[in-house]
Amino acid sequence: MIYPSMLELVGNTPVIEISKFFGVPGIRVYMKMETFNPGGSHKIRPGTNMILAAEREGILKRNTEQTILEPTGGNTGLGIAMTAAILGYRVVLVIPDNYSPDKQKKLKLFGVEIILSDSSRGGNSHGELAMEIQLENPDYVMLNQGQNPANPEIHRQTTAPEILRDFRDLSIDYFVGGIGTGGHITGIGEVLKQEYPQVQIVGVQPYGCDLLDNKFVLHQIQGLAVGVIPKVLNLEIIDRMIDVTYEESLAMMVAATRQEALLVGLSSGANLAAVSKIFEELRGKQLDKPIHILTMAYDSVFDYLDLLK
Repeated sequence: MIYPSMLELVGNTPVIEISKFFGVPGIRVYMKMETFNPGGSHKIRPGTNMILAAEREGILKRNTEQTILEPTGGNTGLGIAMTAAILGYRVVLVIPDNYSPDKQKKLKLFGVEIILSDSSRGGNSHGELAMEIQLENPDYVMLNQGQNPANPEIHRQTTAPEILRDFRDLSIDYFVGGIGTGGHITGIGEVLKQEYPQVQIVGVQPYGCDLLDNKFVLHQIQGLAVGVIPKVLNLEIIDRMIDVTYEESLAMMVAATRQEALLVGLSSGANLAAVSKIFEELRGKQLDKPIHILTMAYDSVFDYLDLLK
């Protein structure tokens, strides 16, 4: 097939059943492989949609080399960078200095200017620095993914309907997702709650954090628990949170590659670590119907090779 641009390839990502990790009859686990998106991440969806929404509002004008500014751990930045390259914008990204060097290299290939924040100042160090840069450069356009309604909206419009299509003959009993900006768990979770009233929406957070109590600690799981409760996050749909450690997340990232050939990144490993805890809870129970657990693969293991010994 011939497409006019890479943006036409966003979405319609496959779902893989994970059978080697979770091989108990009556409990089935699935992972939506957002790694199949252009750029290898689910963040191409909101990255593109936020730019298109700004164009519709007249804030951005295509092919003018306007500067887009965004604090990001890398995946949203890559989505913005790809879209900006096609639509004619300049991009400045503020990234914590402890985030993946491999992601930074990819972003620089798109001509992105990267400014590193001091991660020791907290999980939102990049957001705070971006605000300072915005004040110094009022002509820059900050999309602000944590507050931008176009972030969860694209998941209501595309990701959630894709899931409903793929699970039209199955129930979904648990949806497990990490929480960074809150966009995908909000957009997907709201739609799933309407379609499957029994579904539990489970948030994943680094050990030591307590999102529901607005408590954050420094951690090593990139993209999760950014130090603030994002405005786009709908807390009311979250039924429970599960804590995972960096070590658990890294181990699941490696195991997913070696046992299932999933090639997923660290936050996806965190999702699988949380799923494994739900799986252990269910395994000892008498189930009166099959249980279906869905989670997400956000990005690729290739962005985290520097973490491996």
